[in-house]
Amino acid sequence: MIEKHFEIEGCNNRKISIDYRYSESSLKMTPIIYVHGYKGFKDWGASNMVADAFANHGFFYLKFNFSHNGVTTENPVDFVDLEAFGNNNFEIELNELGLVIDWLESSELDVDLSRLAVIGHSRGGGITLLRTAQDYRIKKAITWASVCDFKRRFPTELTDWKETGVQYVYNGRTLQMMPLYYQFYDNFEKHIDKLDILENCSSINSPLLIIHGTKDTAVDFCEADEIQSQVNGSKLVKIENAGHTFGAVHPYKNNKLTSELIQVIDASVGFLSDF
Repeated sequence: MIEKHFEIEGCNNRKISIDYRYSESSLKMTPIIYVHGYKGFKDWGASNMVADAFANHGFFYLKFNFSHNGVTTENPVDFVDLEAFGNNNFEIELNELGLVIDWLESSELDVDLSRLAVIGHSRGGGITLLRTAQDYRIKKAITWASVCDFKRRFPTELTDWKETGVQYVYNGRTLQMMPLYYQFYDNFEKHIDKLDILENCSSINSPLLIIHGTKDTAVDFCEADEIQSQVNGSKLVKIENAGHTFGAVHPYKNNKLTSELIQVIDASVGFLSDF
């Protein structure tokens, strides 16, 4: 298997860290770009094992860190740059997915851009849906446990946040208090039309596969139903009794994928195999 790691320029003079992998083939490969979610990163949990599984199925699989997700090149699995995390927003992530597609389009890799697919998990699913609605280059999209609405994630009372300029979110895994600066909400309001997931979903013409666990306590299964209702011809796959990360945790110490992740991969591969 061939594997590469490198960086490209992201927003605000920050770097997007990328890795991709594939098995050597004489055929042009279908490229997949994976988009991580909130408080996530490209090497979270079983992500590398998942990437290997897609590569072994003959796909070109690329994953990346948003430039403001809080990890760094030197510390790729730790949130050491909380200032960057606090200054992240949905517009940055939407734009950076576009930058990654730009890079892939300009590369000389043996991939078939006419079959470009994007997979997004959780908040990354919302970014994937928005980009698919707004970017003709994405030919198929898949969401894993995706949110359907960004606005409902904000607190209903914004006065203190606006006055202090910052609120803190507790990360139960790392025990960190992670800052979110008010620019996050302010930027969303300024670009609300571009960032309205369900409204944009009605413009998606590319085939869409929605995968969601029935016991997801972070993003309720009803959000998958809402997405499906807005995208004509979309397909919804239920993973029975699966939670938000389909059985994966971080760090992931098992040498095998969970049965739920295997179901997710199998459904995704089947969807992408009929271009």
